[in-house]
Amino acid sequence: MAHRFTVKQIAAQAGVSAATVDRVRHGREHVHEQTRRRVEAAIRELEEQAEAGIPSGFGLMFDVLLNSPERFSQAVRRAFVAAAADMAPLRIAPRFHADERMTPTAIAARLRTFERKATHGIVLKAPTHPDIAAAVDTLAERGIPVVTFVTDIETSRRIAYVGIDNTAAGQTAAFLLSRFLGARGGRVLANLGSRDFHGENDRWRGFAEFMAARCPNIDVVTIDGGYGLDHGTYELARAERASGSAVAGIYSMGGGNRGLLRALDEAGDRDVAFVGHDLDDENRRLLRAGRIDAVVDHDLQADAAGAIRHLLSFRRHGRPAEIRPSRAVIVTPWNL
Repeated sequence: MAHRFTVKQIAAQAGVSAATVDRVRHGREHVHEQTRRRVEAAIRELEEQAEAGIPSGFGLMFDVLLNSPERFSQAVRRAFVAAAADMAPLRIAPRFHADERMTPTAIAARLRTFERKATHGIVLKAPTHPDIAAAVDTLAERGIPVVTFVTDIETSRRIAYVGIDNTAAGQTAAFLLSRFLGARGGRVLANLGSRDFHGENDRWRGFAEFMAARCPNIDVVTIDGGYGLDHGTYELARAERASGSAVAGIYSMGGGNRGLLRALDEAGDRDVAFVGHDLDDENRRLLRAGRIDAVVDHDLQADAAGAIRHLLSFRRHGRPAEIRPSRAVIVTPWNL
């Protein structure tokens, strides 16, 4: 494992001992495969930080734990690295832990491991669940701050929520679809990754309330549980489409958009108005291809910077961060 970083730098980034890094470097036995992957990931993170211009040496170490599809996790990763680079000469070193299939029990267990690691704070995207809230509360008792990101866990002792106003985002999507469909109305498919995520539930509520109050000619049908993954979302959309009439519009607040489109293509639905969320790489491609009409987006790098500022403020580095939701931005194929 040839690299340009010291054993101490890699150990700090990985959250393991220098001896463990040495064993991994030399391919010795008795190293758990998960530990080996963490050390290798730490080296990649250090390389990303160096390329972004983040100063070398020791600074503040923040852990970013994401329960989200890979496409969104990668967008968040880029946002945090760029936000950390903008804070030079202060060195902010983010460590990333992302998994699209973690259960609430596994997320709570992962959070508890941070009690034993040298972390200055945690950024968390996870569903609302008593075990997760309890783990956040335990971290708070240990003096380890947690900022919830994109989706909140209001029942926990997190120090702040950073992200979009999800209710307003759902209302924005409803307004767009109501204008796209106009007088023709029809069935609209509202796709949640999971109602367990507070943010998605708020988006759905804002969307459904707007449609119920202002669009009597639009029938909203909800699918829930695809977790933003293409195959699961495809199966849900296919089952719903088989049991009902043609779909005129889609509001996809939970991702899995290729799966949605596949199900509607197979059903023969045409001229479907489609509003999605988040300008990740996949949605960029779908916008360019004309498969999505609009995306409700927010500035992930600004959100990442806000999360870092909250953690810095907790550590007495800088002024208290202002708590306010980020603004929704509408992206179409014409303003990419």
